[in-house]
Formats: sequence, C-alpha cells, structure tokens
Amino acid sequence: MKIITTFSLLLCFSAMVFAEPSSLVAYDKETRALIRSGSVENGKKLASSAKCKRCHGMDGLSEDDDDPNIAGMSATYIFKQLKDYKDEKRPERSMVKAVRDLSDQDLSDLSAYYATQEMLPAAHATDTVPILVHKGDPRRMVRACNSCHGQNGEGGEYDMPALNGQRPGYFVTAMEEFREDDRSNDIYWRMRDIAKELTDEEIEELASYYSAAPLEEDED
Repeated sequence: MKIITTFSLLLCFSAMVFAEPSSLVAYDKETRALIRSGSVENGKKLASSAKCKRCHGMDGLSEDDDDPNIAGMSATYIFKQLKDYKDEKRPERSMVKAVRDLSDQDLSDLSAYYATQEMLPAAHATDTVPILVHKGDPRRMVRACNSCHGQNGEGGEYDMPALNGQRPGYFVTAMEEFREDDRSNDIYWRMRDIAKELTDEEIEELASYYSAAPLEEDED
C-alpha cells in the first residue's frame, strides 16, 4: 500500500513538473520594450492588409456579436493574446492562421494601433449593478470583477482586459470557454477558477452590464 501511494505521489509530481505553461509571454524587460516600440502607423497598415478589419473592424469595433471589440484595449493585453495565438496557447483556428506569418514586431505594431482606438462605452443594460462587479462572492472565492478589470471596467495592467464596451455574445462565449477549459491561456488559472463558479444567469447578467452601448446613427 505504501509503495502504491508513493508511486501515485511521484506521478502527480511528474505531471506538475512537466505541465506546460498557460502562456509563453513574460512581461520581462525585453518584452515590455518590444511592446513600447510598437508603431501605430505600421499597425494601421497591418490591420488593413492582414484582414483584421474583416472581423474586428478597421477601428477595432466588430459588427458581429461573436467577435470581440478590441479598440482601446491595452497594448500589453492585445500583444499577449496575439502572441498566445501565434504560440497556439490560445488555439482558435482562424486567429492562429491570421497571425502565423507575422513577426513579434508586427504583433507589437498591431497592439499599438488598436490600443489607440476609442473604446465603446458600456450599455449597463441591467436594473441594478451585479453584485459580482464590486463585491464578488468570498464564499465561492470569486473576486470582484473590478479588482482586476478596473473600477469602471476599463481594464487593468498587463493581461487584464477591459470589459466595458464588449460584445455580449463574445463575453458569454469567453466565459464558457474558460469554464470548460477550452481556453487556458489565463495565467494562474485565474479566469478558469472564477468561471467554473459562476452560473449561466450570472454570466449573462455580467455580459449585459458590460456590453457595448448601441452606436448612434448619423442623422441625414
């Protein structure tokens, strides 16, 4: 019995040792310098020629509810996601294909460009502010959304995306992917652990709260 137990522990330890990291991006000195070097002008050219605008719009605002708005996201966050796609740490086929032939400098340039675009405000289309936004739920070890994503959903530092102005369909899909481990590029399992604790109703409520306000149509 003791031998079996020891063997089991060794197997668990081996799995921990050889587990692959969720992302290969480290915000070290070199990476931060690369991100700061991003060219907005070249990023704009790439956004057009690399067909990014097909899904995200030329200004980073998508027309499809299932495609994310990326306008105004921090360059550090956008760069990480693009690099994770390239490294296939976030294995979404269309994005992996889109960035496959881009250099790290190209990714930095795209990040710089989209970070300068204007983010949409949130609709806040709920009767009350979801309690998870400001308080979370300590009983389930669910942190408040604004503790990482900014007091007004504007995003946090490095790998914390803005939530305000996001497409609700994409928001729900992203949370479901975290919950089912279909998306695993979150460092330290932060979003996966939280998503697993949330109900479908809570996710829908948060999506509605943070979702993009409708664009005002130009009057003739």
